[in-house]
Amino acid sequence: MSQSQTGPDPKRRKAVRRHRRERQIVVFGVIIIAIAAVVFMASAIYNGDVEGPFASEFKSPAADLDEVDLVCPPVGEEASLPLDPSAVVVRVDNSTDVPGLAGTTADTLEGRGFVVVGTTNWPRSYDGNVEIYFGSAGVQHAYTLARQFTDARLVLDNRPDITLDLVLGEEFGESPQLREPLAPELSPTLPLTADGECRPANLVVAVPAPRTLPENPLATASPSPSPSPEG
Repeated sequence: MSQSQTGPDPKRRKAVRRHRRERQIVVFGVIIIAIAAVVFMASAIYNGDVEGPFASEFKSPAADLDEVDLVCPPVGEEASLPLDPSAVVVRVDNSTDVPGLAGTTADTLEGRGFVVVGTTNWPRSYDGNVEIYFGSAGVQHAYTLARQFTDARLVLDNRPDITLDLVLGEEFGESPQLREPLAPELSPTLPLTADGECRPANLVVAVPAPRTLPENPLATASPSPSPSPEG
């Protein structure tokens, strides 16, 4: 019989089977090596020798706008500049155990031209530097006063006028942090800016104002205080 009648050549069949076995060995070898590598990496990650692919710190999204309680400074050619201190009415409140702290701070602010209408003890303690309480009509006033300090927290309350309450905190009691009178940050031509994410006053929930508010000797004055003079 001819070769076509008896089927493929035995040598050819043997070569095909050998090639198939070699290919299977290569495939199984690659799989075994991959599994070994995965096991090795998993063991190293588990033991802390290697950082895993998810070892980087998870970052939370930006704070929800409902949590933003800082009022933005006013905008406009004049509104964005600090006021002359004579247009800012402030009561100085001591939340610390340091005697006379409100009085000395009031004297300093009066020396810089601010209208100080009294000093008192604040009923709550504050651990930070200073807090400034203000109403929606006193945003520019609050930012103007805040410039005097290296760190000030602005708190919107529901008082109806431009008066401010300056609360002196524990950090201020330990080391008063007033800027020098000629500090560049106190330039009357430097626009008012927020120290963090802020919202317009009408989008911030106001806290209750003190029962007794500071008197406002400027109530009968011009309703539109002018910015500080240049220079």
